[in-house]
Amino acid sequence: MPCAILVALMLSQPPPPSPTPDARPSATLPGAPVDPKPGITGTVRMHADVPSSVAGVRARNVVVWVPPGYADAANAATRYPVLYMHDGQNAFDPSTAFLGREWHADEVADRLVREGRIPPVIIVGIWNTPDRVADYTPDQDPDERRGDHKPQGRGGNGKAYLRWVAEELKPMIDRAYRTRPDRASTAMMGSSLGGIISLAAAEERPETFGRIAAVSPSLWWNGGNVIERWRARTPQPDRLWMCMGDRERAGLDDALRRFEQAIRGGPQGLGDRLHAEVVPGGTHDEPSWSARLDRVLEFLFAERAGAAAPVQRAPH
Repeated sequence: MPCAILVALMLSQPPPPSPTPDARPSATLPGAPVDPKPGITGTVRMHADVPSSVAGVRARNVVVWVPPGYADAANAATRYPVLYMHDGQNAFDPSTAFLGREWHADEVADRLVREGRIPPVIIVGIWNTPDRVADYTPDQDPDERRGDHKPQGRGGNGKAYLRWVAEELKPMIDRAYRTRPDRASTAMMGSSLGGIISLAAAEERPETFGRIAAVSPSLWWNGGNVIERWRARTPQPDRLWMCMGDRERAGLDDALRRFEQAIRGGPQGLGDRLHAEVVPGGTHDEPSWSARLDRVLEFLFAERAGAAAPVQRAPH
């Protein structure tokens, strides 16, 4: 074949497809890749056995979801707000989630980002350990048996756990990822006892965590002491989401209403920085929490969060 013809054929071939966003080689991202599998959406990185130098706080796994476009060359200078989630093994992956039931935080955040309903955010899932009760409670509960007669443990190591998150884990994440490390761009969310320790973060680490979500918080812990603490001295997060299902432990929906009444009004009240609601049919499990996660993320991260009315019942 004449050279001229060969060159013409070569030039006529279509160029190779451009890499899609997030197609950057995994070696350029920190941590180890969580292999694509059913139930995983987008890019999730595993940081195994993240160490702790804080007494009484164990090393644990931490998983990080980065938003669509994070690894795009066009976004190389972009920095992102961050959400820290407790019980992180339940955040993204059904294969690690309790009973296989996850929050679908990756799917929900991916959809909201692509629809422009929230800015791109990084989500850090902090796995729990056998010390979950101690880690997620800032005070001890002298009643070692719950109303259903199951042991609950005394707890009370939450301040140390928050110290580890704020002083060791967060700096590690800020070094490894392109975060916006300021208070206003840093949120924390948890459910059940994870909701209690998220509320404690607003008390103990207000300079670090400006946005808080307590989903189905265990307001029964230590006789509801968290309500009395906040009534006496209300922390001032930029945004606070609280919700409770009306099919959870008896009386907790009323406790949420009392909590809301204690902290919304007055000179130190949170006003429209607070969203509190009782969810009709809401139960104490990941599928129920996942069903409202889009609204939680919008409240925490949307550029203009709507004013929140007093405790409300979510639409069916």
